[in-house]
Amino acid sequence: MLLMGTTARAEAPPPSWNAGVRQLELSAEAGDSEPEVPISPGVSTTLAFDAELLRDKEGRDTMVLEKRESFALVDVGQATLRLLPSDALKSGERLRLVVRFKDGAAPAGAAFTLVVHPARAERLLEVYRATRTAASYQREAKEAMAEAQRCHEELERERTERAGPGGLTGLIAAGQLDNMGVATRRLTEAVTKSPGNALVTLEVYSYRAAGRVVVTLVMENPQGARPWSTAGAMLTDRTGMELKVLPVWQRGFVETDRTRQHIVVEALATREEAQGSFTLKLWEAGMGRTVSLSGISFP
Repeated sequence: MLLMGTTARAEAPPPSWNAGVRQLELSAEAGDSEPEVPISPGVSTTLAFDAELLRDKEGRDTMVLEKRESFALVDVGQATLRLLPSDALKSGERLRLVVRFKDGAAPAGAAFTLVVHPARAERLLEVYRATRTAASYQREAKEAMAEAQRCHEELERERTERAGPGGLTGLIAAGQLDNMGVATRRLTEAVTKSPGNALVTLEVYSYRAAGRVVVTLVMENPQGARPWSTAGAMLTDRTGMELKVLPVWQRGFVETDRTRQHIVVEALATREEAQGSFTLKLWEAGMGRTVSLSGISFP
């Protein structure tokens, strides 16, 4: 209760997954809600503050973190906080985080709501208590312009696809099929499957066309498990760079009778962006079950 009376809320819109570093400004006025910070098991989230964090007389941090024991790592630095959630946290859980600042100036602290997601996480969050620097505004403006350009290109792509013909003619008309055609690679034996995967992976293929990459999966539900319906997917390289994934296609539910089902994940990527090894992660809505395959490469 004491912490609630002395912490400030950070006022910022929900994060954009392609916006890079996210910035939050603290307000001395308490708001109705606390900013949400997505976290994910096995993915590091770092909060960087522009003021030193408070420690007690013994040098221990004064941070309040709900379910702190469920984090594999909690590293509190002079003005940074790094969190690494463990698999003990389940999708959809909401945890309260409160930090306090050393100098006692207003606002004396800040409160956040950590929201557990099966795959997505905020990688770096810059939290400003004082007036933000011009450089931070310039970076945010640059990122916003890039995001607006991506949205414009996505809208034009959808308009072209809906207005154009279907089949191979449609691919050519949309510029998605050049004289290189569509290249294919079988990955079934090459990928590494996570031990905790909710589905059995039977076959994996990757494809490359002009400006597009695709991963097709033939999956099977373990006997007795609940039906599976894919809610989202993510393709990331070794550095954490994420490709722009389009809506996942799946033919109905992956049922419990061991019937084979196809799941298709398509992403926008140039030949340069789709080089190297990627990790594919699928998740379902609500239940928190996931499928993770590493070693995904494209021809």
